[in-house]
Amino acid sequence: MTVADWSLLQARLIWAYAGPVAPPNRRMQAKGGALFAWRLRRGAVRVRLGRRVLRAGAGEWLLGGPAPHVQEFSDDAEIVSVNFRLQWPAGDALVDRFLVLPEADATGMNRAADKLVRLVARRFPGAGTDLWGRTVSPDAFFEMQAGFADWTRAYLAVLADRGVAPSRLSGVDARVSEAWRALDAHSWREAFREKELAARLGVSVGHLDRLFVRQCGLTPRAYLARRRLLEAKRILADRARPVKEVAFALGFSGAAHFCRWFRAAAGEAPGRWRRVAA
Repeated sequence: MTVADWSLLQARLIWAYAGPVAPPNRRMQAKGGALFAWRLRRGAVRVRLGRRVLRAGAGEWLLGGPAPHVQEFSDDAEIVSVNFRLQWPAGDALVDRFLVLPEADATGMNRAADKLVRLVARRFPGAGTDLWGRTVSPDAFFEMQAGFADWTRAYLAVLADRGVAPSRLSGVDARVSEAWRALDAHSWREAFREKELAARLGVSVGHLDRLFVRQCGLTPRAYLARRRLLEAKRILADRARPVKEVAFALGFSGAAHFCRWFRAAAGEAPGRWRRVAA
């Protein structure tokens, strides 16, 4: 793939910490969506994916994909936890494999995880799983991004050693790639004018819709709506931010307008989604 292709990958660190598993997270139904990696320092964990069950104990890694699952940690579990996204614009994860491996077989990943956890603890004391809500300087942000890049390289190298290849963004029309970049840069404070985007790409609106659907199963407008919903959920995950502030950040005229839109898009009110997701 080209540099332009890889530039479309959304790579985001959600959290990185080491310590006991919080009681509410020991036994839960996880909605999925993000990738995760747990290194068990103590105790054990069981993950159920339908009929499939994975178990990991002290001295082992459990690497998880974006699928919904049930997680059950022992009460004494202590872990190194890295939660992150590696996602193409259409929502497909770069990797989706669940597997268990001894930490002795992942020395590079061990070092990268420990370095990342120390960096986050130093730059964001007490953040735990609430990293995204922290105020950060440009220097701290890009130091974190560099640590996350090192972690991602080590993580993908471990998967490659086990024959797990990342999904490819292949055969993408150059016009669709340019449209993706424009949509990802779109400001929520501005109306989306698909006619202008199509004209910039030298195609009709109908042709752009067909190209986009062929590549990712969505029209540009539907892709933008999906991106807006994902962004809404990301911001709502920070429970300290009022719904009115979330609405303003996403370009809505007020909290009531945002709540109506969110209920229609997500099937539940923002407050309920926030309580369930917490």
